[in-house]
Amino acid sequence: MSKKPISQKHADREKQENSTLSRVYYVFLLGLAAECWLFLVYRGYAFGTPRSMLAWHNVLVAATWVGLAALVIGAVAGFLKRQDRKMRTIMSWAAGAGAFFLVSSWVVTHFFSNGTGVIAMCILVPIVVVLALVYLLYQHECALSTVMLSGAMFSVWLRSASANSSIWRLPVMIGCIAAAAVVVAVLFLVFRVQKDGGKLLGVQVFSSECDYRVLYGVLGIAAAALLLAAAVSVTAYYLLWALAVLLFAELVFYTTKLM
Repeated sequence: MSKKPISQKHADREKQENSTLSRVYYVFLLGLAAECWLFLVYRGYAFGTPRSMLAWHNVLVAATWVGLAALVIGAVAGFLKRQDRKMRTIMSWAAGAGAFFLVSSWVVTHFFSNGTGVIAMCILVPIVVVLALVYLLYQHECALSTVMLSGAMFSVWLRSASANSSIWRLPVMIGCIAAAAVVVAVLFLVFRVQKDGGKLLGVQVFSSECDYRVLYGVLGIAAAALLLAAAVSVTAYYLLWALAVLLFAELVFYTTKLM
């Protein structure tokens, strides 16, 4: 097989970089649009007049079901058409939009007091956008490690914040154990991906240069931290800092690999 000329390699690389920058731009715009939508919900539903609150409640209930339908259809169609890159991309965007409307509408309507739900979503959306940018700009293994560590940090923080609560202490402890189980399941999937040469269900997930030792280490530490925080709440504060340091080190490691 003949090698591509250097000019062709540069052209392919420039095309890939432009495609990545376009997706980054779209993600940023979608995050901005999501924040604008939540601002409208905040003004009209959380702190609006009784008439506007009733109207927005009906809109949010409808958005919940529409979002659920878009999520299911997008996920199923994306899986069935996973070999068609264009169709898979479209269905992924549809599923993502459906997930946003499903989660945001459910949270806003079920945590209505003092606008708690909509405020939480206004904080969550920028976090999700940042994680999406990490996925687009970094290696996929870096995105997975970042998401797992961020989720572990959030769960550990909840464990620390609810340690003295008679209502939330037990549910959060159970949630930490469930989160650890999810991390272990992801660890098993990573093992399967490594066995299949970086592929999952026929889709290339990780590059051939992926250092699986780092993934196993990060996921193992995240699972251990979640279980330790669930068992001994006093350790949650220190585990939070340890996970933050690990997250910083992991991002520095993958950044140096890009250079």
